[in-house]
Amino acid sequence: ATVIEDIQSLCGMSDDHALAYFYFTFSDSQKQNLTNMLLSLIGQLLRARSDPVLPDEIMKLYHNSKAIGTSPNIKDLQTVFSCIAKLSKKAFIILDALDEFPKETRENVLSWIGQLRANHNAESLSILVTSRPETDIVKSLEPVTAFAISLQSEIIDADIRAYIQNSLDGKDGFKKFTKEIRCEIEDTLVSRAQGMFRWVDCLLRILRECITPKAVRGALKELPKDLDSVYLRILDSIHQTQREYIQRAMHWLSFSAKPLTLGQLAEAVVIEHNVNKYGEAPETLFEIESLMSICPSLISFEDARDDQSSAQENRRLRLAHFSVKEYLISDRVAQGPSAYYHISEDKANLLMSHACLSQILRHGSQVATSADKIQVMPFLHHSAEYWFIYIKAIENIAPAPLSDASLEVLELGQSWLDIHDPDDHDWDRPLGSGAYPPAIYYSSLLNLVVACKSLVNRNEGAVNVGAQGGYYGNALQAATYRGMESVVQLLL
Repeated sequence: ATVIEDIQSLCGMSDDHALAYFYFTFSDSQKQNLTNMLLSLIGQLLRARSDPVLPDEIMKLYHNSKAIGTSPNIKDLQTVFSCIAKLSKKAFIILDALDEFPKETRENVLSWIGQLRANHNAESLSILVTSRPETDIVKSLEPVTAFAISLQSEIIDADIRAYIQNSLDGKDGFKKFTKEIRCEIEDTLVSRAQGMFRWVDCLLRILRECITPKAVRGALKELPKDLDSVYLRILDSIHQTQREYIQRAMHWLSFSAKPLTLGQLAEAVVIEHNVNKYGEAPETLFEIESLMSICPSLISFEDARDDQSSAQENRRLRLAHFSVKEYLISDRVAQGPSAYYHISEDKANLLMSHACLSQILRHGSQVATSADKIQVMPFLHHSAEYWFIYIKAIENIAPAPLSDASLEVLELGQSWLDIHDPDDHDWDRPLGSGAYPPAIYYSSLLNLVVACKSLVNRNEGAVNVGAQGGYYGNALQAATYRGMESVVQLLL
């Protein structure tokens, strides 16, 4: 933040200087996307221009994309970015937390940075990248780096000491400690931190729970040596009766399409993950805040972008740090004593799709059997909006009962579409009319190939693939317009 503020001040003194920055936060899937990064950077550079007329490159990109009905491709965006950057005498680009960008596609970002350095001189374009020293990042950027600053060194010991002092002075849990104990905590943590703020933060949380000087000194003698050891200790301390809820929570917090609120997560984690059961009424937590108290070092509320004055159940959650997810998905966990908490994207999508489908089907059965207005719970909104994203990710490995449940939801129609209609383009369907297209339309629109195939292969005449309805007119037109080649072949 300090770097950004300093450069903003510099740019404010010159009309021909521009700044654009992007944070690859692991907690927001929209920030794990190269296209979104390029769009964001281009937009920021354009807003920094004093000339209100859009450059020709932008207008050409817009008209070309509109003509073919798709978003611009990455190559075109990269070309436009370079053109826009050259319109400023000096452009500053800050890419924060590059190590949090998915490793399997990070090469695309690294390659782009290398191209920028080759196509722009240092006088006109400066790039600041922050990251942990991951092997692929170091190998790719080292040849084009003018200078590097390592934060894992004695240089930042003073910052760590200041952070510890502020924590000891400012948090209620430490006010019971004597000055002598606080000094022992400060000196011990600084000497062992090795530049790891996250390690310090976790241990401060653990030390805060100590109730005697002896307990503090005992904990300081047995400090875990690294973050893996810290996380193992935290997970081991979770009570047996709470483990399944925390395991489910870790999957949701690591892989959900959109961060859940505390209220939504409290509903999601109590849904029993059994692919043979759907729509049953789950238990409820006595207090939804208990999720936060079980392992506060692993879960936190999103940062200041959220309105912290709002009720806790409406605030969105995330993992406390990228290293938590990195630890939980690692082979180290899968093969170690905390294997129960090992997570993966496939397991998460299975769990999340089941929970969403179960929630929607339960709501559908309530609507069908009750004349009264049914209360729409927070997690139901998430379920209706994202269930098809989760099922699409694992449709080729989904158990048959899960696939059947997705078909059942598609055929529910109004019960879930009244909550969220993925075909909503402000077209002139009467609001609340229930005049929704058939299941084959939505399976085509959402590129649910397995569901579409199941519908098409039903008894002859059972499904009309040419049935009219929806924004695109019918299932084939929806699949064609959105480039769903596999679905188009099924429908023809």
